[in-house]
Amino acid sequence: MAIQFGIGTLLAGPHGAEMEFGCVQNTSIDFSFDRAQLYCGSSLYAKDVRVHTATISGKAAFAEIDGEAFYKLLGGDNYTAGDSNIILSQTTSPSAFRMRLIKTTDTTTMILTLLQVRTDSLSISMERTNHIIPDFGFTAFADTNGNVATFDLGDPS
Repeated sequence: MAIQFGIGTLLAGPHGAEMEFGCVQNTSIDFSFDRAQLYCGSSLYAKDVRVHTATISGKAAFAEIDGEAFYKLLGGDNYTAGDSNIILSQTTSPSAFRMRLIKTTDTTTMILTLLQVRTDSLSISMERTNHIIPDFGFTAFADTNGNVATFDLGDPS
């Protein structure tokens, strides 16, 4: 069994052309399941419970502000790699991208790959006593093969 510690590294983009979201501060991934419960007569407890939908969503914060990272999160019009300007129009919509969270502790590496994600929020907080640390929310969804995520726990035990 692996005991993991710390934040890890967050990468986004197509396989082979991923970029690191620099200086990640916090990352959380939430798996949630909606369920239906069947109750019979005067029973206090359900006779059956079934999952009917599931969601993988999360949030991450990063402190190195980069044009390409913002472009992946927000989409944009006429963006070229290396630009510092992103133009958002009234029809701009975030693109789907692949995301990997990699965490290594004591030579054991855990990798969670979300095969398709789309940003659903971006917040930028500016405070007198802190760095600007944008945080964004995202939701995962199935790729063209029907797969949503892969886990490599890095420890066969």
